[in-house]
Amino acid sequence: MHSKLTRRLLAAGILAGPLALAVEFTLAATREGFDWHRHASSQLALGDGGWMQSLNFIVAGLLMAAFTLGLHRALQGQPGGRWAPGLMAVFALSHLGVGLFSTDPAFGFPPGPDTPAGLPAYGQASFHAVLHSLFGFVGFLALAAACALLAGHFHRRGERGWSALALVPTATVLAISVYAGHYESQHTDPALRAASQFDFRPMWAGLPLIWGALSALAWALRQRS
Repeated sequence: MHSKLTRRLLAAGILAGPLALAVEFTLAATREGFDWHRHASSQLALGDGGWMQSLNFIVAGLLMAAFTLGLHRALQGQPGGRWAPGLMAVFALSHLGVGLFSTDPAFGFPPGPDTPAGLPAYGQASFHAVLHSLFGFVGFLALAAACALLAGHFHRRGERGWSALALVPTATVLAISVYAGHYESQHTDPALRAASQFDFRPMWAGLPLIWGALSALAWALRQRS
């Protein structure tokens, strides 16, 4: 019974990524005015139909929360068996947060007279946008750390391939953080931010890498449970 429940919980981690990606990429391809180059996936939660992306974030968070419970059960008593599930739980909760608190309109999306062409000044960001950014930042850093611990877990078991795959989300999150951080450091002036543009394509390319690796790792853990 213990093994059966663990496998069901881990299966949620297999499903979370493909479902989240299917909804995000479908919305990005069909929403009027949305540009992969200029707009982030979080902006899909704005405007008409934005509730679908908000719900997508929340469902992904709930599925990852279930996976976290399965991960805790699968790694119980093993090195990393406490911290890896704990950090993954932070990632799951962060998705609930970004689903409940939307970002602000920016870069011309959603289309409308009140949407800025660039980024709003730091002091003009809404409270819910600040919470959205905070949840996202903390959540993905927690994911990077959790996957690094999972890489160590697989390495100790001699499963070098799975260990390398576990580092893909870690490397992707760190690379995107450096990329976004460099942009922010160059656009602190309000006038510059108001007219600025940002290339979101690296973020879009990183999403399948992150979610694909998580689904594969969940599958590997489920196979041996």
